[in-house]
Amino acid sequence: MLELERLQKTYPGRHGRPAVTALGGVSFQVAEGTFYTLLGPSGCGKTTTLQCIAGLEVPDSGAIRMDGQVVFDGASNLVVPANRRGLGMVFQSYAIWPHMSVFDNVAFPLQYGRRRPPSAEIRRDVLRALEMVELGHLADRPAPMLSGGQQQRVALARALVHQPRVLLLDEPLSNLDAKLRDTMRSEIRALVKSFGITTIFVTHDQTEALGMSDQILLMRAGGIVQQGTPEEIFLRPNSRFTADFMGNSNLVNGHVVEVAPEGVRIETRLGALLGQPSASFKPGDAATAVIRPQALERLPAASDATLNTFDATVSETSFLGETVETWVMAGDERLMLKLNPYDACAVGERLRLRIAPEHCVIVPAEGGEA
Repeated sequence: MLELERLQKTYPGRHGRPAVTALGGVSFQVAEGTFYTLLGPSGCGKTTTLQCIAGLEVPDSGAIRMDGQVVFDGASNLVVPANRRGLGMVFQSYAIWPHMSVFDNVAFPLQYGRRRPPSAEIRRDVLRALEMVELGHLADRPAPMLSGGQQQRVALARALVHQPRVLLLDEPLSNLDAKLRDTMRSEIRALVKSFGITTIFVTHDQTEALGMSDQILLMRAGGIVQQGTPEEIFLRPNSRFTADFMGNSNLVNGHVVEVAPEGVRIETRLGALLGQPSASFKPGDAATAVIRPQALERLPAASDATLNTFDATVSETSFLGETVETWVMAGDERLMLKLNPYDACAVGERLRLRIAPEHCVIVPAEGGEA
């Protein structure tokens, strides 16, 4: 298990600027074998967190434990060096040495590490790591003659060759084209899960986080906004920030008029909406209804449904192949639907729409997030 406890990190200001708090008391636990993702916008603290785990940054205070061993403790000034933490790391740039072969790149941490095993053992471990990433046949190839995806696999094999207890991945897919990113996303997850490797993955890409993770930690301004499974983060956001960051959302403002066993009812410009609360509310509180574009249902014109229903007019469409983004005006509210391309609407078409109460999440209004 990896455990971070109240990690603080502040960078001094330069040229008269104030100091920057990169981490403001970050705490979380990662169970063994978990694929755990640190997600958030640039400057939120996710890379600083990863570097503190790796030993490349020293926090100001707090503690870090790996498998029960303390590798950092601010109170006692204990700092275990990076090369003694038993970690593997893949950087955004891959850091492949162009003057070396594939084999030599992967062998480097064994040849120049603390233990330095015999050459026969090094060869066995390197070839095993290359087979893991399906590059055994390229062991003797010069590094410059590799594709981007192959370089990424070499970097992964080098991180795995000494069988680390934790694998750290710092935006390793960002330099690949879109199609290769999709392929490597599934390959990396399948590889680390097959060997039960605890993995910490840093990204700002929501699709990567949702598609690869067992758990996601969403960060903002050096703090934790929400933690949970991909399904929980996407379908049950706890704040307006989470809803907006994790893909497209319709955010409809209103105020609470009723707190009932079946949910929270808020009054909005769409009328009264019943939804599931993400926090405690009382009548009169400002609140926002989070409505995912995929959750809006089209009703037949003759439908007599009234709960969470409203009329709208199609104002704009965008054909994206697998889906059609459809913008509608419902009174003064502009909303997005995502429709099947075989069931698209025409601009000007009138629609009757419904959001199921179980798919409508009520979060605190901006400035009142949990």
